[in-house]
Amino acid sequence: MLKSANATLTGQVGLGGELERWAERHLRILMLAPTVLILLGLTIFPSVYMFYAAVHKISPNPDVPWDFIGPGNFVRLLSDPQFHVALWNTAVFTVLAVSAEFLLGLGLALLLDKYIRRLTFLKTILMIPMMLPPIAVAITWKLIYEPQFGVLNEIMFRLGLPLQAWAGDASLAMFSIIVADVWQWTPFIFLLMLAGLASLPVEPYEAAALDGASSWRQFWDLTLPFLKPVIGIALLLRVMDALRLFDLVFILTGGGPADRTKVLSLYIYQVAYRFADPGYAAAMSLFVLFVTIVLSTWFMQRMRLAD
Repeated sequence: MLKSANATLTGQVGLGGELERWAERHLRILMLAPTVLILLGLTIFPSVYMFYAAVHKISPNPDVPWDFIGPGNFVRLLSDPQFHVALWNTAVFTVLAVSAEFLLGLGLALLLDKYIRRLTFLKTILMIPMMLPPIAVAITWKLIYEPQFGVLNEIMFRLGLPLQAWAGDASLAMFSIIVADVWQWTPFIFLLMLAGLASLPVEPYEAAALDGASSWRQFWDLTLPFLKPVIGIALLLRVMDALRLFDLVFILTGGGPADRTKVLSLYIYQVAYRFADPGYAAAMSLFVLFVTIVLSTWFMQRMRLAD
């Protein structure tokens, strides 16, 4: 009886030791597994489902089965004038807004890093727009642009300048959207540039100063090359975010006037919920995803080749 008990105990100890060794060998996998499963559920499944929806004609009636049409929704993109308008507006907004944000952010970072380094409270104030919710920013600028009671037209009136409809004017609507976006996201570029400037080595600048290099020459030959990785990341993140613009347009203009501010995200929303065509909306979403991946890959390759 005693021998049997000892054998059983020895077997249990041996099994426990094997389990312990197995757990030690696979500890990293076990700890990462929940996170990986969550990420797969939040990314892979929606992507597969969106692709499945994009190759079907989906009726707003849930009792009607989905009709497989293959690449029909993607072919439809080529002949849809509204899609072309939204694509053009998105491209214009992305180029102008990101360019303005980069120039202003880099300029502010250079200014504060060199001349106002001790004014920490000023840096904090500059970060406020980025920390606000996009909806709050859109509503704030809607009040600023309000034709009759908005503060911007009040300033124009006091200066003796003609009043403008701003977001309601076809010639100023896109400009109004860009100004609001620049106000909100310039601090993001500023923060990244400021961090990059703080990490620059001092020795090359001291050597350049001894050689008589001007501040402008130091900026072009030293600062910009050193900041290249930071600039690449900042531009990439802002371009990817600008392609998904929705909140500002939805609240300020609704895509108008005359579709001057209709961007891809807003058009996808309208097709999916107003026109009840989720299959076509899924195809446009995949197109935006494809463009984002292509631009990101191209941009990273260019940055790598430039190094």
